[in-house]
Amino acid sequence: MKVFRGFSFIEVIVSIFIMSVILILLQAVIQSSILIRTSKSQGIALSIARNKLEDLRTSGYVTLPGNGSFSDSLLGTLPTAATTTLTVSVYNAKTKQVLVSVIWLEPGSTASSTVSLSTLITQTGGLP
Repeated sequence: MKVFRGFSFIEVIVSIFIMSVILILLQAVIQSSILIRTSKSQGIALSIARNKLEDLRTSGYVTLPGNGSFSDSLLGTLPTAATTTLTVSVYNAKTKQVLVSVIWLEPGSTASSTVSLSTLITQTGGLP
């Protein structure tokens, strides 16, 4: 009686299937971690922009600063090269438009991500 050593065809197919499932699950975990990191950065940037707009609204029309960048304590929690931009422009005679942008570069990405919020601030309060 001959004894054959090696793997049967069914054992090879089953092992390839198991390895494929493991590789697909690994890829899903990697993609979800990238999405979680991006979502966290977007949430932080949104908080920075929202906080700045609220500060500007409470300070009033007369004290609106000029265009430029601003600092925030949460800015250090964003990935590398995070910057902020504040743009104040005249909307009409008694209203100014304020645009706040937060820009950062995710690790491993070549394109920058941006969160921008805009609001109108009037001299007398309320919209014209």
